[in-house]
Amino acid sequence: MKEMLDKLSELVKKPMFLKAAMAAGALMIILILISDISGDEKKEVTRTDSKIGFASSEIYADTTEERLRVILTEIEGVGKADVMLTITSTEEYVYAETIKRGASQAENGYVIIDNGSQKEALVKKINNPAISGVVIVCEGGDDPRVCEKIYKAVATALDIPTSKIYVAEMK
Repeated sequence: MKEMLDKLSELVKKPMFLKAAMAAGALMIILILISDISGDEKKEVTRTDSKIGFASSEIYADTTEERLRVILTEIEGVGKADVMLTITSTEEYVYAETIKRGASQAENGYVIIDNGSQKEALVKKINNPAISGVVIVCEGGDDPRVCEKIYKAVATALDIPTSKIYVAEMK
């Protein structure tokens, strides 16, 4: 390892290497200046549009409820559990968008991809539905220590405040 570092430091000290590094740096500065001066620049921005997807929101809620129920029943003292989520929105699709700026105007548009016989806007990301509350009914819901574990687990798993979680004892 030391030998490699010694060879590298010798290479850096050579005048030919210094000239090449300076030339590369000057070239990079020139390219940056040229790209800034150009009148036809493209920048990607994000714009959100909502697709109505009630079925997919319900599937998301059902899947999340089941996964949460399985995790909670693994916590000592919880026992059998039922979970209900309240969702306040549907999935939100975020599309990639371009902006072409000319000398006097700007033109917005979506990034379009060719998908076989049809063209579609490029989906940049899909935001999951927002969870507004969780109700958990479990056998250990009357024990404050078990409830505290449940609050922490659910708040962490769903990234929601504990004020949006309710735990009750199963009858």
